[in-house]
Amino acid sequence: MIELGGYIRDVFKLNADAKNFRIFGPDETMSNRLYKCFEAENRDWNSTKIEGDEFLASNGRIMDSMLSEHLCEGWLEGYLLTGRHGFFASYESFIRVVDSMVAQHAKWLKVCNQLPWRQSIASLNLILSSNVWQQDHNGYTHQDPGFLDHIANKKADVVRLYLPPDTNCLLSCFDHCIRSRNYVNVHGHLQASRGPSG
Repeated sequence: MIELGGYIRDVFKLNADAKNFRIFGPDETMSNRLYKCFEAENRDWNSTKIEGDEFLASNGRIMDSMLSEHLCEGWLEGYLLTGRHGFFASYESFIRVVDSMVAQHAKWLKVCNQLPWRQSIASLNLILSSNVWQQDHNGYTHQDPGFLDHIANKKADVVRLYLPPDTNCLLSCFDHCIRSRNYVNVHGHLQASRGPSG
């Protein structure tokens, strides 16, 4: 994930003029180890800044300061419908909050793919961290493979599931997915245990 952060930093830089790319997530860009993103962009923040605040700007393109999975996933869907690009990142168990939203988007894409007048849109890309049964200090609350099962039961003509085993595969998969159109792409990523101090 650290190296993916560098890739995403470069995406921000390459699209600085177009301003057509954003990250969406409840509060987890740093804890998902996407640190390098902040070398190019800030969090969107429209309130008072206090001493010690980091990476805040009134025009930031990282949307991770609203602890609501529903809101963040909905923001991303709306953003994609305007012709722009982005992704949603969350811990695996918390992404269960948007199960039905993702399923409805996949259903909508399936129907739209049958309508010749409907323009294609950037794919709905989701990154899940802390996958499966990694039982470290917060394993009971942060892992739940149910979303992977939920996605795996959808039609393959709209939904794609990626489980890259290493950094190079993750970068290649993400590059492929962020360029794709009319799919729901899910990346499962297992983070190494950080121990009790987290």
